[in-house]
Amino acid sequence: MLFTAIFLILFVTAWLFISMLSWIALSLPRRARGALWAAPFAGLGGVGGGALVPLAGLDNELGIGISMVAALVCSSLSCWMAFQSWDAFNLGSRLERWARRDR
Repeated sequence: MLFTAIFLILFVTAWLFISMLSWIALSLPRRARGALWAAPFAGLGGVGGGALVPLAGLDNELGIGISMVAALVCSSLSCWMAFQSWDAFNLGSRLERWARRDR
């Protein structure tokens, strides 16, 4: 039971690390506009995509590699969709009133 919990924690940590790499790669060209909005979507997409592979039945060594690739693809897709919704709904100007102006 303890070893299962340790391996699950390690897998979730790896999926989150991979998803944050895709988040950084997509945030840099945008100069971080909307990056805080897209971060949870990237994390959830990465963990969700990575967890779907073992649930689908690939729980061997090949499944580990495929789950890492699935975490990268799903986090990139969900992060891109979050950035698209940021632009489409003009959330930057809507959330502007909560920004600090006394810098």
